[in-house]
Amino acid sequence: MVSNQLFHRGPIQQVAANSSVSMDRLNDILHRIAGVQNLEYFLEEAWHDETSTVELVFHDPPSDFVFVIPESEWANLISAVNVERPEAAAAKQYHSARGRDLLISSGQSHELPKGHSYLVVPIQDIEVWRRSRLVLSWWFQELAEDGLTPPEILDYWMTEELGNAPKEWASQRDVHPEAVRKNVRQARKKLIE
Repeated sequence: MVSNQLFHRGPIQQVAANSSVSMDRLNDILHRIAGVQNLEYFLEEAWHDETSTVELVFHDPPSDFVFVIPESEWANLISAVNVERPEAAAAKQYHSARGRDLLISSGQSHELPKGHSYLVVPIQDIEVWRRSRLVLSWWFQELAEDGLTPPEILDYWMTEELGNAPKEWASQRDVHPEAVRKNVRQARKKLIE
């Protein structure tokens, strides 16, 4: 379900007042861009691809994520929704204003690298987000009740459930791969008992 209130009215009004794009048209464009945004892709780029220049600079689920993305990523989003240049500029202006507002209101500061822009990715269905977090917490609680330690739960989840290679996950945790494998073996043993 996509809410009509997915985007904040203040920045939309501000951008529309300083451009030739109406508030309604800008809102429509922002919804179209949100329809092609892929949160999983941007999170993976920010967290897992060490060569990526995508950076997650703010997240306050279940409301918004703010990424810093290279201009090439922004151009890909705009080309996917096929809008005119002034409309693309207005949408980019909204994302910049909203991104700055979120960072300032949270007490964070961020220097925007040259050739990069802010991209605000709203959580489109807040209830689905909340339910998924709740279900995951119940699952973790169940694993803890089965006797798994926190490292066993985490390593089991990241490798067995999400399919990460133990070596890859171990590098993220800054531990030896054998430590991850051992935790996973112990978790499996406890779950079979």
